[in-house]
Amino acid sequence: MRRFIMQAAIDTVALLVSLLIFTFPTVPQPFPFGGEGTQVPIVTVEPSDWRWLALIATGVFITVFYAILRPVIVILTGRLLLWSLGLFQVVVVAIVLWFVARISPLHIVGASPTILWLVVLAAVFGLIRMVLGAILGMAGPSAQGEIGGRVWSLLDRLPTPRRSALIENLRLQQVYDTLYGYGIDILLEDTPIAPVRAWCQRVLLGEKNPVAGMTMAGKVRTMLQQLGPTYVKLGQIVASRGDALPDEWGTELTKLQSDVRPVPWEQAREVLVAELGMDPDVMYGSIDHETLAAASTAQVYRATLLDGTPVAVKVQRPNIVAVTKADLGVIQEIARIGSQRLEVLRKLDLEGIVREFAAGVLVELDYGNEAYNAHRLAEDLAKFPTIHIPVIYDKYSTKRVLTEEFVSGIKISNIAGLDAAGVDRQAVGEVFVRSLVKQVLVDGFFHGDPHPGNIMVDPTTGKIMYIDFGMVGQLTSQQRLSLLDLIFSLTNSDYEGVATAMMQLSKKTKAFDEAAYRSDMDKVLRRFLEYGDGGSLAAGLNAVMSVVYSSGLRLNNQLTIALKALIQSEATATALSPDIDIAKVAMEESRAAMIDSLNTDNVEKVLRKQAMRIGRQALQRLPTLESAAWKWLDQFGQGQLTIKIDASDLGQQFGTLNKVGASLTVGAILAGALIGMAIVTVVLVQSPEVASYGPIPGAASLIFIGLLVYALMQVRKFVRVSSEPTDEYE
Repeated sequence: MRRFIMQAAIDTVALLVSLLIFTFPTVPQPFPFGGEGTQVPIVTVEPSDWRWLALIATGVFITVFYAILRPVIVILTGRLLLWSLGLFQVVVVAIVLWFVARISPLHIVGASPTILWLVVLAAVFGLIRMVLGAILGMAGPSAQGEIGGRVWSLLDRLPTPRRSALIENLRLQQVYDTLYGYGIDILLEDTPIAPVRAWCQRVLLGEKNPVAGMTMAGKVRTMLQQLGPTYVKLGQIVASRGDALPDEWGTELTKLQSDVRPVPWEQAREVLVAELGMDPDVMYGSIDHETLAAASTAQVYRATLLDGTPVAVKVQRPNIVAVTKADLGVIQEIARIGSQRLEVLRKLDLEGIVREFAAGVLVELDYGNEAYNAHRLAEDLAKFPTIHIPVIYDKYSTKRVLTEEFVSGIKISNIAGLDAAGVDRQAVGEVFVRSLVKQVLVDGFFHGDPHPGNIMVDPTTGKIMYIDFGMVGQLTSQQRLSLLDLIFSLTNSDYEGVATAMMQLSKKTKAFDEAAYRSDMDKVLRRFLEYGDGGSLAAGLNAVMSVVYSSGLRLNNQLTIALKALIQSEATATALSPDIDIAKVAMEESRAAMIDSLNTDNVEKVLRKQAMRIGRQALQRLPTLESAAWKWLDQFGQGQLTIKIDASDLGQQFGTLNKVGASLTVGAILAGALIGMAIVTVVLVQSPEVASYGPIPGAASLIFIGLLVYALMQVRKFVRVSSEPTDEYE
C-alpha cells in the first residue's frame, strides 16, 4: 500500500509539472502552417473548483491504469520495444495518458495535432516520472526470488512451441523491470542521491534494499540469479574466463556455479511426483528434504535407494522450460535486431552464435541427454584407473530427474584442502590433463564445462571425479587433427602453421582478408608469446581467438567449447602443479592413442568395416550405373552429348538484382507519393479557407513527414542491399 501511495504521489507531481511545462508555450493552428493570430497553448487545463482534487484523482488513475495497461501493451508490442531500443516506451505512456484522459475529472484540451502533442507530453511525463522514482527509491532491486509465478507454472505444463511472441514479450517485460531496477541502483550508488534513496526506501516505503552494502559485482551476480537460469548460464560462461576478469568479479561470478538460492522442497517434490509417478519418500529408501547443492537449472538432494545405496537426486527447477524458452527467444531477437544495425555484429555472426547457444541450453534441459553423456564418458575414460564417472540409475531418471551415484570430495581447485589430505597434486594434475586431452583430441567427445566446480578429488583414493554432464562437445576427426596441428604449431612458434590451422577450423565470411589475417596473426602471436608475459597454451589460444574474431573468421560452437575446455584445463592444472605442460601432454597422449589404434585387430576391424561400406554402396549404385551407361551409349550413337553446367552462382546474382529492383520500385512509388503530398500540403496551407479545414492541414503535414522518414529508410535499405552480398558465407 505504501508503494502504491508513493507511486500515485509521483504520478501526480509528474503530471502537474508536465502540464505546467506545456501550458505556457504556444503553437500556430493548424500546426505548423497557421497564420498570425492563431497561436494557442499546447495544453490548456479548463478551470475547475476542484482542480487540485481532480489532479490528485488523475494521478491515482494514471498509477492504476499504468499498472493494468502497460503489461497488456508490452505483451502485444514487445518486438517494437526492442526494435526501437526502448523508445516505444513513450508510446506506451501516451496510450495510458490518452485512456486516463477519457475518464479523468481533470479536463485537458490539447493543441492540434493532438496525437503529436500527446506523444511529446508522454515523453516529458515519463522522464519526470522516471527521475522522481529513481530519487525516491521506487526503482531498485526487489526482494523477490527467481522470476516465476503461477503463469509460468501453467506455461511450463503446456506443450508450448519453441518460439512464441506473446510469451517472449511477457518475459521481456519481467527482464526489463529487473534490469532497470538493478541498473538504477548501481548507477546511483556512489552519488549524493544514494542516501536519499535509502531513507525513502526505509522510512516511506518500509522496505529494505536486498543488495545494500554489496559491491557492483555482487549486485550483478544477484541480478543474474534473480533473472533465472538462462542469465545464470551466461554469467557462468563469463566466469569461466576468470583470467580476463578483475579478481572481485571473478570471485562473485564463480559463485554462480554453485551458490544459487534453492526452491522449497514442496516445489521440488511436485516435480519428482510428476516425473517418477510416486511419492519420493516411498520410491527412495530415504531422501533429504534439504538441498545438498543448488545450480542454475537444478538442485540436488541426498538420498538412498531401497537397498541402501547412497545416491544424489538432481531435480530440475520448476517453471524452467517455459522461462528458458522465452529467455532464449528474447536473446535471439536482440541478436537479430543488433545484427541488422551494427556491422561488427554481422561480421561476428552474432545470430549464429546465439542460435547455437540456445540449442545447447535446450539440450541441457533434457536429463536423458545428460545420462547418455555420463555413460559414454565412463566408457571413453575407462583406461584411466584414477578417473571415476558416477553411475547413472536409469530406473530413477527421466527428462527432469536424474539419479546418480553419490560422490563427495575436495574441489580440484582447493589446493589447501588437497595438501591437507595428502593428495599428490602433481599426479592429479597430469591425469586430469591427460583425461581431458583424450576426450578432446582423441575421442572427440568431451566434458564441455570442466570448471573446478564440476571436478572433485576423492581425498582417500586421489581419484578424480567428473560431475554435471549437461554440456558436452563433439568434434569430427578432421577438426581434431586441425586442433592438434594448432597446438603443435603454437608450441613450436610456427605462426604460419597457426594461421593455417585456424583457417581449417573456421568458416570464412565474405569480409575475410587472408593476407591481412596472416599478418595480424603473426604480429599478435609474436607480441604475446615472444615479447609479452604469456608463454602458456592459454595465452596463445587467447591471442589466436582475438585475431580470429576480428578478421572475419568464425568458429562453430563445438570448437569454441573445445578451446574453452583446454584453456580451463591448463588453468586448473597449473594451479595444481606449475610444472605441467599441457601442450606436451597433448602430444604424448595423442601419440599413445595413435599407437594403440595401430594394432593388428584394430587395423583389420577398420579395413573390414571400410570394405563392407564400399560393397554396400557399390550394390546400391549398380542399377544407376547400368542405366547411366546405356543412356550414354544411346546419346553417343545418336551423335548427341549432354553437358551439365553449374550455374548456382547466377541465382545469387539474380537474387541481388531482384532486391535492387524491388527497392527501386518502392523508391519510385514513394517519390510520387512525396510529390503528391507536398502539392496537397502547399495547396491546403495557401488556401484562404485554411482555418475552416480544422486538423486536415496538420494531418497532411504529419503524413508528409512520415512518408519522408519512410523514404529515407528505404533509401538506406537500398544502399545496404546494393553494397552487401546476399550470402554472407562462402
